[in-house]
Amino acid sequence: MDTYEVLSYCGIYCKTCGNFKKNENCLGCRNEPELLWDCAMRICAIERGYLHCGQCDEFPCEEANSFYHDGKPSHLQAYENMLDIIELGADEWLQKQEKHG
Repeated sequence: MDTYEVLSYCGIYCKTCGNFKKNENCLGCRNEPELLWDCAMRICAIERGYLHCGQCDEFPCEEANSFYHDGKPSHLQAYENMLDIIELGADEWLQKQEKHG
């Protein structure tokens, strides 16, 4: 498994997603280019060479704000995760998730 396979570009921790855990229809956005071809945040991060959106000087941009505040609890959690990722760094944040997972 790639170290960052379970960290989405937007901050969703893939192991908290039922579809990822059961491998029903998602292997995470780093491994699902066909399923997530239209995710603007994913596309932007890849084009800019970022591990996650929090590395961008424009974070949170209009696209990210729309996503994080669309009323879906998992998207708001992704925003909170991203703030933690920015503060702790991706590696430390992932280690923390694995401990509490």
